[in-house]
Amino acid sequence: MNYLYRMTGSREEAEDLAQDTFILAYTKLDTLKDPDRFQSWLYRIAQNNVYQRYRGRKPVTESIDQADEDSLSELQKLASPEHGPEEQVLSEELEQVIQEAIRELPEKYRTVFVLSAIQRLSYAEIAEILRRSLPAVKSDIHRARVAVRDKVKRYLGVTDEMPKVH
Repeated sequence: MNYLYRMTGSREEAEDLAQDTFILAYTKLDTLKDPDRFQSWLYRIAQNNVYQRYRGRKPVTESIDQADEDSLSELQKLASPEHGPEEQVLSEELEQVIQEAIRELPEKYRTVFVLSAIQRLSYAEIAEILRRSLPAVKSDIHRARVAVRDKVKRYLGVTDEMPKVH
């Protein structure tokens, strides 16, 4: 569900896709040759469902200013209860910047980023799920991380310039 949410940016779409994924997995369970590879097989089904759903459709972007109550409550859950109101607002704001950076990634980078950074899968597992070479997956993960990091740096006002010594 988390993977699908990160790929679609919509809780409702993710729920629909998760249901479709599990129904399809159940009906095709007899095609699974190696039970040890169930996780990568299930991710591949989920990924294919995302591709099928959005094939030929332009991505829908949602303004952060127009977030619904479910989105806001999800973001609030991420904020630590021990933080004060100011820290919670900053944490929520940073989470929104990160979410936006992930949504803006090209699809192939978004996929590897979500599987690596959020789902915490190994490079080898990601390569198996995507049926791509390990070096290609590593390269795409690096590019995705750089893109997300750069967006967060811009938000934070951090530059890569060396400080001037007087």
